[in-house]
Amino acid sequence: MHSFLSFNRMSWSDLRHDFSASLVVFLIALPLCIGIAFASGAPIIAGLIGGIVGGVVVSLISKSPLSVSGPAAGLTVIVLDSIQTLGNFNDLLLAVCIAGVLQILLGFLKAGILADFFPSSVIKGMLAAIGIVLILKQIPHAVGYDKDYEGDFNFFQNDRENTFTEIWNAFYRFTPGAIFLFAVSLGIIVFWERFQLHKRFLIHGSLIAIVAAILINEVFSVIWPVFGVGREHLIQPIQLGSILDLFRDDYFPNLSEWKNELIYLVAIKLCVVLSLETLLNLDAIEKIDPRRRIASKNRELIAQGTGNLFSGILGGLPITSVIIRSSANLHAGARTRFSAFLHGLLILISLLFIPGLLAKIPLSSLAAVLMVVGYKLTDFRIFKAQYKKGMDQFLPFGVTVIGIVFSDILIGIGVGCIFAIFFIMRRNILNPYEFNKKDKNYGVEIRIDLSEDVSFLNKSSMLYKLNRVPDNAHLIIDGSKSKYIDPDILEVIEDFKISAESKNIILEIIDVTTSYEKIKNKPLDVVAQQDYEKLFENNRIWVEEKLSHNPDYFKNLALGQAPQYLLISCSDSRISVNEMTGTNAGELFVHRNIANLVIDTDMNLMSVLQYSVEVLKVKHIVVCGHYGCGGIKAAVDGRYHGLIDAWLRDIKQVYRMNRKELGSILDEDKKHERLVELNVREQVYNLCMTTIVQNAWSQGKELQLHGWVYDIREGKILDLNIDIDKDFRDYDIFRYQFEQRE
Repeated sequence: MHSFLSFNRMSWSDLRHDFSASLVVFLIALPLCIGIAFASGAPIIAGLIGGIVGGVVVSLISKSPLSVSGPAAGLTVIVLDSIQTLGNFNDLLLAVCIAGVLQILLGFLKAGILADFFPSSVIKGMLAAIGIVLILKQIPHAVGYDKDYEGDFNFFQNDRENTFTEIWNAFYRFTPGAIFLFAVSLGIIVFWERFQLHKRFLIHGSLIAIVAAILINEVFSVIWPVFGVGREHLIQPIQLGSILDLFRDDYFPNLSEWKNELIYLVAIKLCVVLSLETLLNLDAIEKIDPRRRIASKNRELIAQGTGNLFSGILGGLPITSVIIRSSANLHAGARTRFSAFLHGLLILISLLFIPGLLAKIPLSSLAAVLMVVGYKLTDFRIFKAQYKKGMDQFLPFGVTVIGIVFSDILIGIGVGCIFAIFFIMRRNILNPYEFNKKDKNYGVEIRIDLSEDVSFLNKSSMLYKLNRVPDNAHLIIDGSKSKYIDPDILEVIEDFKISAESKNIILEIIDVTTSYEKIKNKPLDVVAQQDYEKLFENNRIWVEEKLSHNPDYFKNLALGQAPQYLLISCSDSRISVNEMTGTNAGELFVHRNIANLVIDTDMNLMSVLQYSVEVLKVKHIVVCGHYGCGGIKAAVDGRYHGLIDAWLRDIKQVYRMNRKELGSILDEDKKHERLVELNVREQVYNLCMTTIVQNAWSQGKELQLHGWVYDIREGKILDLNIDIDKDFRDYDIFRYQFEQRE
């Protein structure tokens, strides 16, 4: 229900952009679903069911605004092999259902964190490679050589050709009409984007290009047949009489095979591949999103798992997030996930009502659309930017590109990750120390300054350098900068002490053993670091919990703030203003300082006060002190506290003003508590005297001031019930008389 409600909250502007984008994605997805089903050895209808489910079902659960799901070209080999292994398509459908359930479990087990372990250079390489493959694979269709189906993205093809030989064959068997339609379509798209007409008409150029190609081809087929293209160069969708025709061939999961071990092995393989592709594609589309919107990876796994469960039940192919459709969705101007939902709905509607019109779309026109998407994914500037980052970034990027172009996505990413790991290890190995050699009057001095962390990976490098120290040299090994030195390195140094004597090497070791012992004997430092790192883990858990209760929580927060309260409280770490007031983020505007003081010379506070009153238009300002305040105690304990004493002068004055009352209180704890209350009262008075508050009242603004005290021992908030008009009338005179005496 929440997903439908979130669709209802979309603006009209978002809806118009999403509708235009969904048409473009729909036109791309339709032939891909058919082609991928054909390549997988599955019924054509299974590819279409997968496309419909990927659009309609997944988008209702997923929170990704751009990701589009459906059958993926990278799965064709796996699906074909699985059908051959299991013996029939119905057994595969059961495996798809089980894979979907496993994906849902992975989502609840927070397995989405795996996406964070893939290097950015590899993800960028994947995007660039897919762009290159997309361009290369569309060249034959652009010139009218449509022997291969849409969605064949493997380098080595089933017809014993490869990507390059297919292009070579295409130029020998081109179709003039297809080339003309491709050129017209490409020209329209470039012209449309060059003058940004999509912003004026809210229709993407790709859609205009396809409509124009259909009309031109229809006209040419009548008046100039040589430039018209025949049926073999058009999309060939199937005709449905009704929705029930989707299930007419009785392709359903074979539940009787639930004890078959092969079913579960195939399901696990599908689950792993589908999940990895989803996480990688989601990460990739987020990197090219201009607004850098981040969706929950765990929720996406649940959404994809639910989609595969439905697809398997209904007789469809396994589905995953598809980068080609997702990037086309982005470049077509999609704003929200409604575009993905609508594209799935359009596949269904088109098969029911307009199959004849779809059959008129030239594949060469569609090739122009896909080539523009490919160009945007593999812009030369991406290569240039990666090169400038250094070889440790460029080589994993380049290897990923080459691997995907000449094999497939998973192999290319795997090779790219291996190179990235190699460079990580290489940096670790080559940077254990600084090696300096100087010639002195008395001989050669060599200094080795160990780095902050020296691991066992540095053992070989350290041995190499020590063996090159010449006889009669003065060697200094300095570990004073090191926080950790691996025992293997210490052992190398200890062994070198023995060989140094025989070479007449003067060996000076500075703080090497000590730096190791420091880590060894003071685990509190390690614990402190672990506690610090735990903060990030806590943040991740907190984010996941918030999103699980309200997927739009952070999205809504980012829209702006409209708090009704300004709370001026103490900086004490025990004060958690949202927790103790039961408020959520965005409801309190907070300023904190030592002892919750209101001083008109404190420009930080005055800026906060002005912003909250004049911009945020808060209705209430609260000064909140607390019992057990260290600032209050420091102000009156008679000791020297450095700079803090200057800050606490206002509290000392409060103490002097109320010396008689406070002197009558014998219990020191009670005296301190009363001073806390008097200080809050004083700060509320100071607040009244500021020009910001005075101006607000003179303008008739509804602004109320309050004084609170928080009792840490009981967790309760006490309202001092300060009546501004009544209480401060006499208080103002009292303060004036006191200041005259002072």
